Amino acid sequence: MVINYDKSKEISSIGFLKIKIIEDNAYSGGLIFTIKEKKILEYKFRINQIRIPKYFPTILFLNQTENYLNLIKDFSINPDCYILNSSGQIHPYFFGAACDFGLNISKPVVGYTNKLLFGEKRENDEILEIPKIYQNDQLIGYAIPKPNSKKYYFISVGNNISLQTARDLFLKIDLTIIKILDRELNEFIKNSKG
Repeated sequence: MVINYDKSKEISSIGFLKIKIIEDNAYSGGLIFTIKEKKILEYKFRINQIRIPKYFPTILFLNQTENYLNLIKDFSINPDCYILNSSGQIHPYFFGAACDFGLNISKPVVGYTNKLLFGEKRENDEILEIPKIYQNDQLIGYAIPKPNSKKYYFISVGNNISLQTARDLFLKIDLTIIKILDRELNEFIKNSKG
């Protein structure tokens, strides 16, 4: 069962993880980032074959969890928290890849996506209030504005963290780190294909 409360008191380093599925391969990449120093400490990339060749969005985590778990074994640094480019509780079963990954480790996990695939974004009347994501009357995530854009990152709990802490964490980190990881992963994919 996913834990929606904070199991860690302080988060100073984060592991950002992302997977891209191309044909029969899962290209995964990650970096370890320090919040205070705003410094990347380590990058890791790997290629794995996917387990399920067809695209089934509701069970996508079956193709991702094992790849994420294999990737974090490659790091020499053990961060305080992981942020995955996968759904957490913003998911039709309230259980996306970030939740499945989170149940396999003891660290806090946050999931984010670039598109809202489940739930409803509700604007708030208060100035500077972050839009909330609801399913019926249940708060399941937040829409964090992307830097210099009208678009959002849609975040939700993966495991071992409260939704409010996940929101506060996203608001205090330099979100350009997500673009850096995406760029580095694309470069790894390009170089892997020769």
